[in-house]
Amino acid sequence: MSIPKGGVVVFDSGIGGLTTLAKCVELCKIRPFYYYGDNARAPYGNLSPERVRGYVSEIFEKLETLQPCAAVLACNTVTALCVEALRKKYAFPIIGAEPAVRAAAKRGGEIFVLATSATVQSAKFHALCQNVERKYPSARVRAFACPALAGAIENRLTEKNFDFTSFLPVGNPSSVVLGCTHYVFIQNRIGEFYHCPTFDGNIGIAQRLRFFVDNFPNPLHGLNCGEVPVFGDNCGKSREGQPLLSTIPPSGGKEGEIYFLGGSSVYNRTIFEQMFVNVRK
Repeated sequence: MSIPKGGVVVFDSGIGGLTTLAKCVELCKIRPFYYYGDNARAPYGNLSPERVRGYVSEIFEKLETLQPCAAVLACNTVTALCVEALRKKYAFPIIGAEPAVRAAAKRGGEIFVLATSATVQSAKFHALCQNVERKYPSARVRAFACPALAGAIENRLTEKNFDFTSFLPVGNPSSVVLGCTHYVFIQNRIGEFYHCPTFDGNIGIAQRLRFFVDNFPNPLHGLNCGEVPVFGDNCGKSREGQPLLSTIPPSGGKEGEIYFLGGSSVYNRTIFEQMFVNVRK
């Protein structure tokens, strides 16, 4: 099977990046997209930095064969631990995820940042919070690691009435920042739990992606096709027998097509269609 090269890669440890993909497709409708979720090893937030870097390096060697015009790291943990090394290694733009602390800080008050353990412990995240508090003295940032929340969303999102709020810290913040793309799936429930506005970084990611694809077009786009790389992978044990590629047909031209790669391609496509099918209308 062959797919067009030169599109946009969106990568995450699992289903969380589908929330990012939806926003990117909404704002950047002229490119084919590829989605790779490493679902079998999700979530990354509780793994050691060495293991995360190893997994990401392994996967990006495969993704490079697609000759992408850009890649999106739809994972705050991967961004915190890997983005600098990836940018040094690959020529195409790599857009990272960052908790939307700045947007929340403009309102002032106490800000809860909910994130994975790896993100909360990273130097990149600490620097972000310190810079924000210097720029917005009326804001007080409190970071909370939620080590079980991303895994619960990854595995139990489709269960009706599951109480995800049991994984949340107690408090009365002025704003809440979702520091993991998985959390965006339950953004409304988090807002209702705390009775305050919530912020996520997906719109910022999509806007940066749109800038790159608008200003630095890939000459390969729409010209090349090639065999699907060997993505038959680490997801095989959990979803054995599923195809390695699943495609959402374009709503208009070929550019709108979304290719789901890896052993969890069918599962990720199903979640995307259930949650975000409206973005393709």
